Amino acid sequence: MLAPTRGDQAWNLRNILTHVVAPIAAIADFFVTGVFGRLEKKHTFFGILPPLAYVIYAAVAYVNGWEFIPGKCYPYFFLNWGSPAGAFGFCGELPYMGCVWWILIGMALILLLGLIYILILNAMKRRRTKRETNTDP
Repeated sequence: MLAPTRGDQAWNLRNILTHVVAPIAAIADFFVTGVFGRLEKKHTFFGILPPLAYVIYAAVAYVNGWEFIPGKCYPYFFLNWGSPAGAFGFCGELPYMGCVWWILIGMALILLLGLIYILILNAMKRRRTKRETNTDP
């Protein structure tokens, strides 16, 4: 989603490590170590806290004029409060809809993905428990 908007800058080592390697490692860690913990569906809401904190940070940065890259006071096109779409609007060019809509869609996707991860993790736990009970003498 972001790579086409960044051009050649999207494929430097820093962006690949930040946006590809670290998330894959975090997901792998979740499933490897998560089978030993206890997570419930209600814990899905904790998954939106880091992105929400980042949105708040980016909004403060935008208001204060901090530049993420030269000439841009926002880190991603969907957090550009000064775009033609603004906060709640829609337009015919990128970002197509206001920041609030992007944030709400992002939060909904994060909640859905978190729920799916917890369901998969619980299925892994059930399979592990079943396997352990079947192998005990």
